[in-house]
Amino acid sequence: MITDIRKYTFLVYHNDYDKLLNALREAGVVHISQKRKITEGSSVDKELKLLKRYRSAIKHISSLAPGAVPAGSDIKPEAALEGFEQLLKNIDEARQQIEVLKPEAEKASPWGEFDRSSIEKLGSEGWEVKLYSCSEKRFDSRWEEEYTIEIISSSRGRLYFAIVHRSGEEPDIQADPEKMPVRTAGLVNAEIEALQNGIEEKTSSLAEMAPAWLHALEKGNTSLINTVEYFETSSQADKYAEDNLYVLEGWVPVDDENKVTEVLQTLDCFSFVSLPEEGEKIPVILKNSKFAKLFEPIGKLYALPNYREMDLTPFFAPFFVLFFGMCLGDAGYGLLFLVGGFFLRKKVKKDFRPFVTLAQYFGVATIVLGMVSGTFFGMNLIDSGYTISQQSVVKMQDAGVPPNVITMLEDVKGVSFGSRKAFTEEVSAAIGETQLREYKTAILKSADSKLPFINSFRHLMLEPISMFYLALAIGGLQIIFGMVVKIFNITKYRGFKYSLSTIGWVLLVLTLVVFKGGPMLGYFEAEKTKLVSQILMGLSAVLILFFNSPGKNVFAQAGLGIWDAYGMITGMFGDLLSYIRLFALGISSSILGFVFNDISMQMASIPFVGWLLFIIMFIVGHSLNLGLATLGAFVHPMRLTFVEFYKNAGFSGGGIEYKPFKIKQ
Repeated sequence: MITDIRKYTFLVYHNDYDKLLNALREAGVVHISQKRKITEGSSVDKELKLLKRYRSAIKHISSLAPGAVPAGSDIKPEAALEGFEQLLKNIDEARQQIEVLKPEAEKASPWGEFDRSSIEKLGSEGWEVKLYSCSEKRFDSRWEEEYTIEIISSSRGRLYFAIVHRSGEEPDIQADPEKMPVRTAGLVNAEIEALQNGIEEKTSSLAEMAPAWLHALEKGNTSLINTVEYFETSSQADKYAEDNLYVLEGWVPVDDENKVTEVLQTLDCFSFVSLPEEGEKIPVILKNSKFAKLFEPIGKLYALPNYREMDLTPFFAPFFVLFFGMCLGDAGYGLLFLVGGFFLRKKVKKDFRPFVTLAQYFGVATIVLGMVSGTFFGMNLIDSGYTISQQSVVKMQDAGVPPNVITMLEDVKGVSFGSRKAFTEEVSAAIGETQLREYKTAILKSADSKLPFINSFRHLMLEPISMFYLALAIGGLQIIFGMVVKIFNITKYRGFKYSLSTIGWVLLVLTLVVFKGGPMLGYFEAEKTKLVSQILMGLSAVLILFFNSPGKNVFAQAGLGIWDAYGMITGMFGDLLSYIRLFALGISSSILGFVFNDISMQMASIPFVGWLLFIIMFIVGHSLNLGLATLGAFVHPMRLTFVEFYKNAGFSGGGIEYKPFKIKQ
């Protein structure tokens, strides 16, 4: 639900304006109407730039500070920021220097170790040393007869060599001249190693200081936020009477009005209260039960509701859990969610615990729906073997199966069937289709399986085609439920008469479901209820065609009603088909799990290392399947919620989040 809120207008003399702001911030319940934004070049431009630096530092250092803040840590935020940025700058400079030195080391590496002073001494004696390189195929051995050549190294089919000759006598050879390195590769690599050691020391120092620095940075960040928000809030007042009178507007929840009243009693300030008016930007405060509150972050991913409409969070929450369970579709995966949640709750921060609880709800739903579809870590529990034994006969007798039917099953008795389909086909051939429909549950429940512990509930598991129809049925239920919610939503937002057309659609759908589906399922005869169904359908047609646009003439409403009917009918079928994804995602997750199980079992047959390969493949395969299936199980229910359900529930959105002006700690 959405909390009631009131608009407060404060009138204060300009000298008392700061007192009013400080008092309202201390009360911490007033959402100030935002009329102006902070622009570049404002008086807090310096603080805004500093705030960016703090946030950047906090983001970078958060992953390095898992430890607790050292006792007695009193580092000032400014010192922490400067220390962190300087250390980070030194590390970046060292890394850049290493990148510069790497090409130098690479170029010097073919020439080995040499003493440049000796080469210079040779030069003073009238000798020169020149460096060359060429491919091994191009090197001519006759060069060695004509010149003093020293082959220094060979790499990737290329020779690197030096020629010592008299100054002024240029060697005449077909080789590429090379530039004499300033330093040897050893000296350059030594400098690189020293820089790398320095980076490691600085990184270690950064990790050591991270907890204390992070604590100081967060304090500085919070202080700056308070400063900036105070300035931003102070600029929201309208000024009158030559800037002597300030008028400030804000929103206060009805439950917190007493706090504002107490504040105003201590100030020389006039205020008046009014109800929200149409067209105003009214902040929205959601107030839900513990269960529905877990889903508020999901709803906010789309939009907050308009203040004047209903909060749909408690209405989509149960469906979202159900949809997640159907899409993930494996009871084993759900068990991981549930059990893993208990371990994570102790390790994550308090603010993240609701998300862990939400994941556990998803886990419970997945366990239930996974058992309904008969899937556990990719194992098909439905097709876990069917055999009618003597014990099965006793169970069927206790369940009320007639003796003649049991006698007809003698030919099937003792035969082992791998799948439910094969078993039911043989049973149907033995006792007939009519008898099978009547006693199918008792026979399935009595049959022995390879997994005896599931015998008591295996008959409740649904085959893929039944899961398909279940997905459509749940989709139809949510669409109708959404339309019912729309009736109340429109009534709350615009008035009851505007909801009459939607009432007509709900009445029409329910009439078709009850009076067409009932006879098909054999609950009653269509002829006996024909008059009632015709009256209800006629009433719904009148509501749809003539009450869709209150205030317009009859002909205009009829035309709009026909157009609305076309859109509703085509849209409803499209919406219903969208829910097939619940079945498709669930079945794909099960099939992938089965495939990974099959591959793992094949690897298990490999001699000696088969067991290890089986474990690796099983864990990696199911981890991959779990990750992909979880993503789909979250995204697709969200799409069904925001598109199909929100549309049919008449959701308009556009609300702004309630952000009270208060001191952040």
